[in-house]
Amino acid sequence: MTGAILTIDTATPAVTAGLVALDETERRTVLAERVTLDARAHAERLTPNVLAALADAGLGMTDLTAVVVGCGPGPFTGLRVGMASAAAYGHALGIAVHGVCSLDAIGVCTTGATLVVTDARRREVYWARYRDGVRVAGPAVSAPADVDVGDAAAVAGSPAHAGLFGLPVIDLACPTPSGLVAAVRDWGSEPAPLVPLYLRRPDAKPRDAAAPPVVVGALLDSDAARCAELETQLFGGDDPWPPAAFSRAIGAAGHHYVAARLGDRLVGYGGIARLGRTPPFEFEVHTLGVDPAHQGRGIGRRLLADLLDYADGGVVHLEVRTDNTAAIGLYRDVGFVETGVRKRYYRNGADAYMMRREARS
Repeated sequence: MTGAILTIDTATPAVTAGLVALDETERRTVLAERVTLDARAHAERLTPNVLAALADAGLGMTDLTAVVVGCGPGPFTGLRVGMASAAAYGHALGIAVHGVCSLDAIGVCTTGATLVVTDARRREVYWARYRDGVRVAGPAVSAPADVDVGDAAAVAGSPAHAGLFGLPVIDLACPTPSGLVAAVRDWGSEPAPLVPLYLRRPDAKPRDAAAPPVVVGALLDSDAARCAELETQLFGGDDPWPPAAFSRAIGAAGHHYVAARLGDRLVGYGGIARLGRTPPFEFEVHTLGVDPAHQGRGIGRRLLADLLDYADGGVVHLEVRTDNTAAIGLYRDVGFVETGVRKRYYRNGADAYMMRREARS
């Protein structure tokens, strides 16, 4: 593998994007690096950091030859942002995406016996041990007092936690672009599918198996008032649609609107419109919403899948608030990529990402 490699990591509070050149001898040269330290801004900062790194390096997307992404361990939301983005870039550009352990991207830069720790929240740490850059224990998650320090002579990683072990601290706080590339062990083989390292079971409890199923079907004009009610709950400050707007959209030519129902109650809705009059058509997602009481059950994903089926492989566009991390993660999961930002797009002054999913054969 040679050429310019895009690197991404969102497993720690650092939102990292960089460009690394790799030559025939696998010598690494960092071309650009953008890092934002904000555990709550992975979705908002990753794409701007990627674009800024490309600009710093004087490169375009088509110059990339591969993507390397940290797969954790890390918190669910942040990790998902980076991995979904990496997968989307790889798919759109037709290049390989290599997933690596984010702890390895730190450990590979160390020598001797070293412990690497990052913040796992809940007063715990993710950790692994390395000897001359090669992992010999972990990854695992535990309270600091329960970490198997072994023969580690130094510690790297989260500054807030590295000082808890009574060892010399190495100034390597988070995965770096060079470390991410170095953590790829085999450039010659087909990369394995991306698998996130959460290391914890989800907090959510299984739902009652006897609960009635959610059924996805056509959205009716009689649903307009309920849709407007949900819009106000979900997007109250963003100029929510009134019932009349839903009625017009549901019946318009080239529009496809769907409903999710739990028994007789509407719990979700979505709509997409065909753009233009002659093929090849492009499409725009108008709206997608799920009753807050029923979120986290995959309803939004099912509605979106129905809308994308209607698009039949065509290019699809949408806008989404830059702070709506759950929606952004869902859209990235199915292949959408940010293409720009619309400043103060919503009535309350919030910004919106413009996102696009390329045509599918």
